[in-house]
Amino acid sequence: MLGMFLMTTQISAQTVKYTDGKIMYEGEELQTIDVLLSPKVSTIKDKFETWMDKHYDVDLAGKKLLFFDKEFMTANGVIIPQISEKKIDLKVKVAEVNDKDTRLHVFASYGYNNWITPEDHPQAFKALKVIVHDFVADYLPEYYYDKVEKTRDNIEDITQENVELKEDIKKKEDKIAALKKDIQDLSKKIESNEEMITSENKKLKDQKKDYKNIKERVTDMK
Repeated sequence: MLGMFLMTTQISAQTVKYTDGKIMYEGEELQTIDVLLSPKVSTIKDKFETWMDKHYDVDLAGKKLLFFDKEFMTANGVIIPQISEKKIDLKVKVAEVNDKDTRLHVFASYGYNNWITPEDHPQAFKALKVIVHDFVADYLPEYYYDKVEKTRDNIEDITQENVELKEDIKKKEDKIAALKKDIQDLSKKIESNEEMITSENKKLKDQKKDYKNIKERVTDMK
């Protein structure tokens, strides 16, 4: 398993790169275990803190304190048997590399200035690598499964919305069809009325003519 740490693994669009890195801490350059990931800084911080608490009873909640170095998450004086029976100080930094990538840095010490490195404490350093690798192996599938589920839910929501929109269109089309029939009926009524107006105008003309003739006859009889 340890041979897997210096490599790059492609998971779909996700690149996971395990390396032994360097970091500046309190003016000193230190050896770290680095992982390049895609999830955002806040996501990695929350997930790593929760995972360490669940699996090793290690509380990295220092990031929740009012006065602390916001750049680093720290658990001082903790025992992780897989690393050592001695107490260690665990340090974690999660930093944004670019718009797509985030780097997780993990390092530790046996108290002040006794850093766990491949040269000074090779077994402890390897064990810390395994823990970081196990976190990634547990977390990434869950992260992408959650993304799959969210996308699937989104598709279901959009599909349901389309069903409702189609139903709404059908109702409106039915209304349009009914309105078209009403328009046709009204148009026929207008056409019928126009014919009646023409007929009544002819009748009116004849009646006026009859009225004029009768009036003239009556006048002649006086």
